Amino acid sequence: MKEPDDRSRRCFLKASSMLGLAAAFGQATIGGVCAVMAKHAPPELLGIHTNFPGTIPSDIARALQCGDPPPSGLSADERRAYEQLTNLFAKKRAYAQMMATRPQTLYGLADSPVCLAAWLFDHGDGYGQPAAPITSAVLGRTINGYSAGDLTRDDVLDDFTLYWLTNTAISAARFYWELHLNLYNAANVSVPAAVSVFPGENYEAPRSWTERAYDKLIYYNKVDKGGHYAAWEQPQLFSEELRAGFKSLRS
Repeated sequence: MKEPDDRSRRCFLKASSMLGLAAAFGQATIGGVCAVMAKHAPPELLGIHTNFPGTIPSDIARALQCGDPPPSGLSADERRAYEQLTNLFAKKRAYAQMMATRPQTLYGLADSPVCLAAWLFDHGDGYGQPAAPITSAVLGRTINGYSAGDLTRDDVLDDFTLYWLTNTAISAARFYWELHLNLYNAANVSVPAAVSVFPGENYEAPRSWTERAYDKLIYYNKVDKGGHYAAWEQPQLFSEELRAGFKSLRS
């Protein structure tokens, strides 16, 4: 079986060829997916953009794994990120651990639309679990002060329905099992990279960590709204960030 990173690379190249593109940019909400592409660095890949970058330095990763308090000497942004990550790994990553270790046991996702909806709805962000904007969209009102942005109830139901009708919940979960890549640790890629940090992300990547993780960081910006599902919640702002991130690479 091909490793998923190789399949991702081959799919990117095939899609670029089918579209008649000699070169293209890569974007992924999950920075690890972009990192997989960037590590191969195919010549067709001009640069990547992510709003969920892998930036955690190795010493910070070890401290988090051991459950240590924030190391001394962290800046305010780094300390905030450390505290966000501590909470994330302690309380919000059970679904990812399940998909990364036993995805084929999640048969209920293919057997019951209610089970599938509950599983998808419970995915969190930096504001809460379930993700606050998704809760606001489903209930049709702002919850705990976090707006749904442009996200609507129908958008959420469409997403759930797409997984159900195509029966792809388990295959999507298997990607975590096959990836063999920590999505949070420093990406260490050398292709040009642009990073947008949204306040409702699971953690707000500090510039200092980002600069160390991406050798050719061409853009870094913190925006004032949006969360883990930024393209859904704030599509206008998200597209503006993409254009700004790749501006220096567009001829």
